[in-house]
Parts: sequence; C-alpha cells; structure tokens
Amino acid sequence: MFVQSILVGLLYWLSMGRAHYFFSYALRRPVVLGVLIGWIFGDAQAGLLYGATIQLLYMGGIEAGGNIPSDQALAACIAIPAALLSNLDPTTAVALAIPFGVLGVLINNVRRTINTFFNSRSDTMIEQEKYDKVSLYTFLLPWLTNGVLYFTPVFIATLFGANVVQAFIDFIPEWIMNGLSNAGAMLPALGFGLTLVVMGKRHYIPFFCSRVLCLFNSRFLYADRSSFCIITSNDSVFI
Repeated sequence: MFVQSILVGLLYWLSMGRAHYFFSYALRRPVVLGVLIGWIFGDAQAGLLYGATIQLLYMGGIEAGGNIPSDQALAACIAIPAALLSNLDPTTAVALAIPFGVLGVLINNVRRTINTFFNSRSDTMIEQEKYDKVSLYTFLLPWLTNGVLYFTPVFIATLFGANVVQAFIDFIPEWIMNGLSNAGAMLPALGFGLTLVVMGKRHYIPFFCSRVLCLFNSRFLYADRSSFCIITSNDSVFI
C-alpha cells in the first residue's frame, strides 16, 4: 500500500506540476487517471469505470484565465483509490470526489501565492544579469514546490484514507448513502448541461453540424457508421 500511495502521489504531481503543460493537461483528466490508478491497484477496468464516471461531472468545466473551478485531478486521485479499495458504487465515488475537487482549488491558490516569491527572485536575477539562475526560480524551484504541495495530500489520503473512508461509510446510515448515490448519479447531467449550453447556441449550430459531418466521413475515426462515439481534446462527445 505504501508503494501505491507513492505512485498515486507522483501521478497527481505529474498531472498538475506543469513541467510539460500539454502532457499535464491531458494527464489530469479523471478518465486518464482512472486507467493509471486502476493499473497501480491491479484493476484497470474498474479504475476506468470510476474515472469515466467522475469525468462526466467535469465535461463542461472551463478554466477561464487559468483559474480552475474545481481540481478534477485531485478529485480523481483521492476518490478513485478509495473507491477501488472500498469497492464503492461509481455514483458514490462521484459524490466522494466533489469535496476533494474543491480542496484542490485551495491548493492551487497556495501554489500561486508561493510562486509570487519565485517571480520576484527571478526579476532580481535578471536585474543583476545573473541569467544562468533565472531558470532556477522560473521552473526548477516552483516545480519542486509543486511536488510538496501536490504529492503530500494524495500520499497521505491514499495511505491512510481507505480505512478512514471505510469507517466513515460504515458509520453513515443506509438512507444517506442511497441519497449520495442518487445525487452522484444526477451530477454528471450537470457536465452535459454545461456542454450543451455552449453547443446549443444558435450561431454555433452550423459549426457543430459541419464538424459532425467531417468526423462522420473520416475513415479513421469510426468503426461503424450506425454507431460511433468520439471524445475530442476538449472533452466534447459526439455520438
């Protein structure tokens, strides 16, 4: 369990560390993390199921100006291991992921606050013409600081959280658990709703129709014209 906790903590750090932004942006998706976390715990299929269910909640999320409304990577990295170890229902895992997604926003704000110090130091190095030390304050030290901020909570939650989560679940009355499951089942509709709000605007409909036609006629993007599903880079799903 100790090794798995380390691997999940490192996975969250890589997904949010921004060492390579395109790689981190793709890795932080719950559906991707679910497969990797499931592989770490020996059940990639269940991990994919949990990750895909959590992903539905965040499909319509937009990080305007780089401000994340919820940290889907932290939600996945804490909820999926707990769900795998406790054999939770996927809809309950969604409900469990929500508060950790909000906690991730706080961690991200702490990271940005700390980075203001590194920005000041890098400006000082430039003024002193010590250009060889600029990368130290613009990349290396901020990235290592991200490692402490991102690795620590996931490592602790994964290492000690399974028993705590299981005890908490056993303590909760069955009717409350059923309510959480039902709420979790409805929450993905919010992700679809947010996506449809954008896609359903009148001036976007021609672009939507033309894109569907292009994808439908692409030989390498479908297996059967009667039924296909494509998940694009911006999490839009076309069926």
